Amino acid sequence: MGTLTGSETKFWVTSSIAATVMTRLKRESIIPMIHSPNLPEEEYTIAFSRKAKKAAATERNIETLIHPHRQTYHILAIELDQEKQLVSLEDATYTIGRHKANAIVLDDQTVSRNHAFLLRICDVNTKQHSFRIIDGDLNGNRSQNGLWVNGKRCFVHDLQDHDVISFGENVHATYISTSSLSDPRIDLEQNNVQSLPVPLPRPILAPGSILFHKATLGNAQAIQESLVQQHPGDAAFIRLSSFPELTPLPIIETDLDGKITYINPAATAKFPELRTLKRHLLTDGLYETLVQEQSEYVVREIEIGSSIYEQAIYCILQSGLIRSYLIDISQHRRTEQQLRLSEARYAAAAKGANDGLWDWDLHANTIYYSDRWKSMLGYSEQEIGDSPDEWFNRIHPQDQERVTEDLSAHLKGDTPQFECEYRILHKNGEYLWFRGRGLALRNDQNQAFRIAGSQTDVTAYYSTRAQLEYKAHHDEMTQLPNRVLFMERLTHAFRMAKRHQNRIFAVIFLDLDRFKIINDSLGHAVGDQLLIEVAKRLQHCLRKQDTIARFGGDEFALLLDTIEDAAEAIQIAQRILSALKTKISLEQHDVYTSASIGIAVSSQNYQSPEELLQDADTAMYRAKKHGKNCFEVFCAGMRAQVNTQLQLETDLQRAISNHELHLVYQPIVDLRTESIVGFEALLRWHHPERGLIPPSEFIPVAEDAGLMVSIDWWVLTEACQQMAYWLKTYPNAADLTVNVNISAHQFLQSTFCEKVTAIIQETEMQPHHLKLEITEGVILSNAPNISEQLNKLKELGIQLAIDDFGTGYSSLSYLYAFPLDVLKVDYSFVSRMDQDNGREIVRTIVNLGQNLKMEVVAEGVETKIQQEYLREMGCEYAQGYLFSRPLDNEAVESLLTNQTQLNTSAFPATITV
Repeated sequence: MGTLTGSETKFWVTSSIAATVMTRLKRESIIPMIHSPNLPEEEYTIAFSRKAKKAAATERNIETLIHPHRQTYHILAIELDQEKQLVSLEDATYTIGRHKANAIVLDDQTVSRNHAFLLRICDVNTKQHSFRIIDGDLNGNRSQNGLWVNGKRCFVHDLQDHDVISFGENVHATYISTSSLSDPRIDLEQNNVQSLPVPLPRPILAPGSILFHKATLGNAQAIQESLVQQHPGDAAFIRLSSFPELTPLPIIETDLDGKITYINPAATAKFPELRTLKRHLLTDGLYETLVQEQSEYVVREIEIGSSIYEQAIYCILQSGLIRSYLIDISQHRRTEQQLRLSEARYAAAAKGANDGLWDWDLHANTIYYSDRWKSMLGYSEQEIGDSPDEWFNRIHPQDQERVTEDLSAHLKGDTPQFECEYRILHKNGEYLWFRGRGLALRNDQNQAFRIAGSQTDVTAYYSTRAQLEYKAHHDEMTQLPNRVLFMERLTHAFRMAKRHQNRIFAVIFLDLDRFKIINDSLGHAVGDQLLIEVAKRLQHCLRKQDTIARFGGDEFALLLDTIEDAAEAIQIAQRILSALKTKISLEQHDVYTSASIGIAVSSQNYQSPEELLQDADTAMYRAKKHGKNCFEVFCAGMRAQVNTQLQLETDLQRAISNHELHLVYQPIVDLRTESIVGFEALLRWHHPERGLIPPSEFIPVAEDAGLMVSIDWWVLTEACQQMAYWLKTYPNAADLTVNVNISAHQFLQSTFCEKVTAIIQETEMQPHHLKLEITEGVILSNAPNISEQLNKLKELGIQLAIDDFGTGYSSLSYLYAFPLDVLKVDYSFVSRMDQDNGREIVRTIVNLGQNLKMEVVAEGVETKIQQEYLREMGCEYAQGYLFSRPLDNEAVESLLTNQTQLNTSAFPATITV
């Protein structure tokens, strides 16, 4: 026991207190670990009656509560450089390491500067001492090569007799606990060691006394050569005495009745009321708690205000006091609570997640599969184990190599994460598509030891993609192959005929007679049903190896893969004409139709498959000229006899000169508010004799004649000039936009962007009010050039729309590659929304546009039901006859003049073009 001069404050330390407190200090990061001084411990135990009770106090026999002391020597036999040195462990603590400031210096490069420290501890039952060794320095820094006891690496270990300790690679020590100095393991003569300070036991040990003297039996020189570095006792005493006054850890001492005898500055600052209150939560029930636990050391948690403290309570019976150390564990408890909450959330998330989770221990080669992972494949929790084979053996054989390569690349560190899409076998025998993702955990050598991830069922995505790919090669309405697939098969047949000169095939081009009359008089719905029925009849007329495709409108192309001669093709054409003569009943209408058919038979004179198709088309026009409902076989003279097409081309050139072409504007409305947000500019031709000629008739002629480019530039100029005028003149038009269609020929001009810029400047059109519509065919015609042009347009502030999406090539790649703003759903899809499959296709396109942050506009909306379907899907905008037919300039200006709020109820239904 020591006394601090001038302060009357007493302070005692025991090794068990030091171990507990310093471990807690280190864990809570309050103060660094402190080197205990070379002072003896104070013996202590617990009393079982209160000192305040005078009757009991006279009967208390403290000596009977203390176990008799047995004399034990604690020795560390250190082997270094093939020499053994014995160290008698007398002090409370020892630091061990290569640095000269350590108490025990081990001069070896494999030993850390501060490798370990020894702490003396006391057995409360036997009152005997032993030592605890801890890895690292007193600040919690671990040694570089670790601490090994009996061949096992450890951080802390309570030493037992015969324990072998390894420091680094070359230094070993044996801990010896013996009651006899004649123990052969410490035979000084045999080991030729002169560095053992032999302690001299005191004959009578009283509470508070030291266990050994600090002197030895002579041999003062041996002490100086010992590995133990001695420190002046006064310095150690001062260092120890300053600890309670300087530590931020609150320390409170009371007598056995709970009366405070000492509080350190940290406790005073934290609990100022302790100096005035007679009772406090921190001092109530301390003695009773110790008695109840039958221990002189108890730890309890106590809550004061919003803080939670861990109170370590020690009874020092010999001094008649109880000492408490307080550590604020509020943050620790909150962290534990958050951790438990986080774990609960993770467990709930894993259980409720739609994705299947997996966790692969690469060392044990076992995988944890979540219940959801198993159920996604149709299995219960018990049906799948933890082997990797449960996963990889179910992967489709064609995908296994790819999955293995992607996984290996990530584990090697070549990729930032594992991500792969593959098919995996369901319990029902079907293969489903999954997207697997994972991230590896790595050690200090960047080697993966664990990888965890998830798998997502993307079967619906692949099913949708398959549908879109199918749509890319098939006509949506008739489900027949489209032009793309037909040309692929025609090209294949052409190449086969080139290789085998005796092989003959034929192309039939068919156009329905008077279809426009039926479509215009009975409506598009009836016209569509007619096309579907015609497609079915045509299929019945062909052989299995033949191909029939719808080219668009009422045009069909047939590929007769292998025929004997032209007579066989003529026989099939006659069969088609006969099948179409039968009455067709459509929605209470009996319809009769016929077809004009052109036939082109292959020969070695053809240089490309397109020539065959062109000649079949020419023969079809010849059949129309000859009265329709007939067929013609192409011959060389027909190329100069397509008078109808030439006449139309001549009339079109005159129409351009006479300004017979004009624009009309169809409103585009917001489906939520039914207000007008813009117009689409549409080209019209009023023929002096034939009246209104639809664009589907004269635009192909204009393209073939090379007139379309000049027409396109006129359309863009006229639309910009008109919209610029409306924007300046009518306040209601301030937010309107105009959509203008751009052709492939126009777009592929090298000066396209420069011309668009010039038109905008010339017409004083604001670029953000202009939307250019391009088709899939335009984009795919010359992708590199298109990409450059589109980016330039975006820089000008012009918005870009993809028109007739899904009716052409339907390649999804360009939606990601190009800066498109608007996706327009084609009329052919909208008109099929009364069918479940049709609605799902439109929903898929709408969702696709939304996911790509694009505006979605539905074309050809004609019924309220279609409008409601589109609203439910989240489609933003629409245009069609339900809202308004295309309007001429006067009708649009009347609308803008008379309406302060644009809505569909104000559309002039009679002023249409």
